Amino acid sequence: MHRFFVAPQCIHEGQATVNGQVARQAARVLRLQPGDNIVLMDDSGSEYVVTLRSISSSSLEGDVIEERKGLGDPGVTLNLYQGVLKGDKFEMVLQKGTEIGISNFVPVLCRRSIPRASKEWADGRHSRWYSILTEASEQSGRACIPILGSTASLSETITVASGLRLMAWEGETERGFRETLVENMDEIKESGLSFFVGPEGGFDHEEVEEARDAGVVLVSLGQRILRGETAGLAMAVAAMYQVGEMGK
Repeated sequence: MHRFFVAPQCIHEGQATVNGQVARQAARVLRLQPGDNIVLMDDSGSEYVVTLRSISSSSLEGDVIEERKGLGDPGVTLNLYQGVLKGDKFEMVLQKGTEIGISNFVPVLCRRSIPRASKEWADGRHSRWYSILTEASEQSGRACIPILGSTASLSETITVASGLRLMAWEGETERGFRETLVENMDEIKESGLSFFVGPEGGFDHEEVEEARDAGVVLVSLGQRILRGETAGLAMAVAAMYQVGEMGK
């Protein structure tokens, strides 16, 4: 069944009424008809199976035949603090990270971020980035859209990040990512995991020392150097596997 996020007020007392873009997509692109079933989500964690009564390019109406808890949302909180990347690389991180199960994304301005990656530039992309999160959530079966935080500096983010805080750094040679996950699994399951990934070129030495001084744990991702758009996704997959979120 096709899945759509809608405003909470679109579903009321067993009835669904949706206007605008969702109706246009359902009628014109998907060519749905009365009698077809769709799934609507209101970003609360629940999803509603709806049988369409009427549909046009401007509105659709239907009856809720089932309300159920969404099963695609992760049971552990993963927060990705991603150094802002060039071009559409950050968009790929948002899309694939949502599919994997990341809960919160925060764009981080680092010393090696590209010159045009100012806070104003990043905030201007917020609407597009949120649309990507929404579409990826619909596609991957999630009932809640990940949170997209405001663009911030590394100094700001390391003080507010919650749970176990890790920074991927190619200069770390003693502590590996996997062993850190295993040693801190109880804390991760209870409080979540926040990981910091640098932009192209990674974090500079001063940023690494600032994070270390603030109690962020530096970890190695192995012998291979991963790109900025790859490292966070690799960490998310490894963490989800380790906590049992990748199937039995």
